[in-house]
Amino acid sequence: MTLTRQHHLTVVVEKMFIYFILLQPALDVLAYVNVPFSTPLRGLAMAAGIVYICLLPQTKTKKAALFYVTALGLFMLVHVITNAMVKEPFNLSLELTYMIKTIFFIVLLIVYVLGIPSITKQTNWQQVIQLMVLVNMTFIAAVMLLANLTGTGHRSYGALAKEGHSGWFFSGNELSAILGMGFGIVILYWLQKKSRRVKILLLPVIGLIIWAMLTIGTKVSFGSVLVVLGTALVLFLMKAVTDKYHWFHVIMLSAILAGTLLITPTTPIGHNLNLSFSTGMTEQPEEVNPVEEGETTRALLSGRKDFLYAAASQYREASVLQQLFGLGFGGNYEESPKLIEMDFLDWYFNFGLVGFTLFMLPLALIGWRIFKTLMRRPRFIFNESTVLAGVSVCLGLGSAFVAGHILSSPAASIYLALLIGYLYTLSAQPLIKNGV
Repeated sequence: MTLTRQHHLTVVVEKMFIYFILLQPALDVLAYVNVPFSTPLRGLAMAAGIVYICLLPQTKTKKAALFYVTALGLFMLVHVITNAMVKEPFNLSLELTYMIKTIFFIVLLIVYVLGIPSITKQTNWQQVIQLMVLVNMTFIAAVMLLANLTGTGHRSYGALAKEGHSGWFFSGNELSAILGMGFGIVILYWLQKKSRRVKILLLPVIGLIIWAMLTIGTKVSFGSVLVVLGTALVLFLMKAVTDKYHWFHVIMLSAILAGTLLITPTTPIGHNLNLSFSTGMTEQPEEVNPVEEGETTRALLSGRKDFLYAAASQYREASVLQQLFGLGFGGNYEESPKLIEMDFLDWYFNFGLVGFTLFMLPLALIGWRIFKTLMRRPRFIFNESTVLAGVSVCLGLGSAFVAGHILSSPAASIYLALLIGYLYTLSAQPLIKNGV
């Protein structure tokens, strides 16, 4: 293949990965109605990502990426063989599915970190990514509204005393993380629009997305709304000191935040947090529901703690090989596999010390590169793009640690990979322009 054709193909693949984001919510709705498009398409995307890395020009970065992907492949082979020999029961299908879902995030992370900088030649590259995220968040919120109106939403919780639904999407935790990460980019897109008329016209869309986040009923989505709006408000209060134009943003952000807090008690998350207007926004005493007593309540309140204890016990009792290469999906279970639902801990126990180190390596290197670059260029630290993209990434990583369903869930992890690539490109832009 000539260098010209190779470069053209590389550009095509880069654009494909950027616009692939737009398919995500539609794929998840199709999966909900048992149309199996999402798994093969995301599998093809992961394969295309590996091909893309191979097509890149010969640089130290490409060599490092290829070496890493090869090492990851060898690790996975040893991981599967080890567990096939010592794990009983061993379900190859479950093991491979979990393994591929986890690798999907790593491969897409590398693709977006390497691919987004090459499209910065387009002057509107940020607006393109922001607009796609906005379209997806609006699509998700609209689907949830339709599900709400028709009474067909998928319940976020199994417990009857808990309220909230995830529309026509399977996982409430997964969806709350997606909306939590995307909301920062939605607010960024709104803030960076020049026309105040456009900003005002976008307010119903922002309101719909906030309503959807409160309707899921999870703390992650509710907390994300408060963190994003609070951070943006503080940032623009600082900007308004030197530029009176930004008082408009301060007033609008204050109104959105106040409106969110005002409607919260009437929403599922308000019910789940026992918030009421009876004496202002106060927390009511928790009522005991007999349906939730016993094992159901115990699982809801301390399920992660129990699963963590079980995983740690299994890990201590496992052979050195399993401690190094992982216990596999759900650990050395006897009846059915259980995840802790705290992704980084699941990584450690399911893939062992070697696997955890391999998975954390790109995150650590990329994070260090972003931090080092921003420290050298302080003016970027207080730029709204850097701040809100950084908040979105932190919300994604925080959700992965606290609530899970991110790093091994392609539907959510693709957004985290995109946003890390976006933040990396923002921080490295001056270096890229100088040809470094």
